[in-house]
Amino acid sequence: MESAVTVPESDSRQGNHHGQRGPRGNAVNLAKELRRILRSVRWQRIHDFGPVEGVFPETDAPVLDERANVDLAVLALDRKGELVDAANVVVTRDQPQGLISDLDPNLGTKNITWQRWDQGQWDGNRAWISSRRQLPAKDLIQTQKRLNGNAVFMSPYPASLFKLPLAFFLLEDVSDQRIELSDIRRDLRKMLTVSSNQATQDLLKYLHENDRIGAMNSRFRRLGLGTIQIKGTDSATGGGWKPGRITMTSMDTAKLLWLIQSDPSNPAPWSQPNGSPAQSKLTEQARRILRNDLGNQAFNETLSTANFGAADINQKIKPPQYIEPGIPNHVPDRWIDNITGFVTIESDGERINFGEDVRPYNKKAASKNFLHKTGISYNFGSDAGIVEPSLGSIGARYIISFISNLGYRYIDEPFADRQSYPFEDNPGPIAHTQEIPRMGQRVNQLMDTHFNGDAGN
Repeated sequence: MESAVTVPESDSRQGNHHGQRGPRGNAVNLAKELRRILRSVRWQRIHDFGPVEGVFPETDAPVLDERANVDLAVLALDRKGELVDAANVVVTRDQPQGLISDLDPNLGTKNITWQRWDQGQWDGNRAWISSRRQLPAKDLIQTQKRLNGNAVFMSPYPASLFKLPLAFFLLEDVSDQRIELSDIRRDLRKMLTVSSNQATQDLLKYLHENDRIGAMNSRFRRLGLGTIQIKGTDSATGGGWKPGRITMTSMDTAKLLWLIQSDPSNPAPWSQPNGSPAQSKLTEQARRILRNDLGNQAFNETLSTANFGAADINQKIKPPQYIEPGIPNHVPDRWIDNITGFVTIESDGERINFGEDVRPYNKKAASKNFLHKTGISYNFGSDAGIVEPSLGSIGARYIISFISNLGYRYIDEPFADRQSYPFEDNPGPIAHTQEIPRMGQRVNQLMDTHFNGDAGN
């Protein structure tokens, strides 16, 4: 890609079955099907505004000339929340057809080495690293062993998705009676539901003041989620979030969500590096708070486009122009205007209006609850959560995690001649290329077809 000066990244928007892998009675190969879905991404429709935010091409934004870095993980669950199947597939310029992660019994990869994100490498200011032999030790994500095959994947910054593990650790500290729930409850809700950056900074500052940042990162390493690390934040403000210092991979994110939704009375989901069972410290109240806040997500605009009321054509609801249907989840009533039916959100003093009446969609098309957190910035886009059939609906239960460098820099062909970002439109902000929700819809169809459960309850 063309060399250019880049600017610092800042967030926008805010029975024991250890070792059992593979489908239980399902003929489909989940990993191969996920790879097929990633191969179906219409890359030629994605255009790139360029590496410098606020600087637009003199002519139409060119088509993205490389495969983006995409990390997709899915865990299929049964009605009890126990694992049925698991898969992780990555795409990068070195693996344009998709590389299936070879998973060990604890869902760690055996054939991929995870590299810290380096925006200069992506934009062409520094040499691209294609093999483990070229990768300096300092560029490894911490705790990553180097004996994981020659394939290297530069793991995209998760943007606001990192607020999910932050919330998990805070609620574990509440459960351990280290901190009072009343001290964090308001900020926690704002951080998870409307992705408030200010609330997140306040919570990080709180952890710094209580000397708990190191404990947080150690906790994730001990759990066997070593790629989840929140480092380099400013102790005085809680800000200073940087790509390469805050890291997450999709499988570790999916495992964290699995731990959040798991019934404590069930067998532990996996074994920690020291051999002991991985167990959450969350009390039932803390688990309920976390699930409720994730279920009240305001930004359904990434793997889901429910905020636009975008439904499959079979639902006889015409989607808005330029919007692809995604995971068909309900929009929480609290974000729907009683008069217009528009999804309207206030976050950090900004009022965002999605400009479409979602009530017909919620009534006729929405069949899932999606307990999730999104992340978006100029260079990065992510979404991860627990998908469950809504009350009275039939469908699969699964966890999905998507982390990519497809931020609002990358847009679809109809917007290539713009001198402003569709993400900033108000009403009707379009955060991502619509290849992302299209991917979400196809994963949901795959899961409902081959891993169908029973009615939601």
